[in-house]
Amino acid sequence: MKQLFLQPFFLCLLAVFTASCQSKKELALTPASEQQVYALRIEDATEVDLLRQQIKLDIIRAQRDTVFFHAGDEQLKRLEGMGYGRAEPRNAEDVYELFGKIQGKYNEQEIIRNGVSVVNREKDHVIVYGPISRLKALKGRGYKLLVPGDFRPREIRTTVNTQPDVQRVYNLGVDIFTVEKDSSGKGGYIIRGSAYDRQIDSIRKMNFPITIVRPHI
Repeated sequence: MKQLFLQPFFLCLLAVFTASCQSKKELALTPASEQQVYALRIEDATEVDLLRQQIKLDIIRAQRDTVFFHAGDEQLKRLEGMGYGRAEPRNAEDVYELFGKIQGKYNEQEIIRNGVSVVNREKDHVIVYGPISRLKALKGRGYKLLVPGDFRPREIRTTVNTQPDVQRVYNLGVDIFTVEKDSSGKGGYIIRGSAYDRQIDSIRKMNFPITIVRPHI
């Protein structure tokens, strides 16, 4: 019985030790692939899935009217043949984005000025997100970037005025659990969901009241 008790105890201890080491590991600022990255303008977001299915493009990400991807010569020729024009080569470090953790003191405005977003603010660290090239610039200013490990969104409650406002909140990337009409007589819609500080900041800029129901989910 004693041996059976010790085994899970040491497994738990090992898990805690591993998580602690992971939280202090420096972030590797390198793209996930060494292949050439290309950019292509698109008219509609639905084209991304079509390009992935029809031409088998290795898509990295899409941003507004531009899609970033890896492709071979034959795939590039097919794109031109479909009327997309010539894909533009891009610097992989400007395209690939990473999450990182900064412990201790930091200047949020300096982080933002360097093209990096603040995702979550915690008591002893901040989670950031941005292109590798901008994270390198931040590192050059003396910030030590660590592997973020697991970080969680906050449970929120906000009230908006109209159904289009619900869509605006959803477009921020908020994970919406429920939407119901406000029965207090004030009108509007009550949204319950989960969001990171970056999204919470955006909701506040829209002048919608927001409550943090739980600090972490």
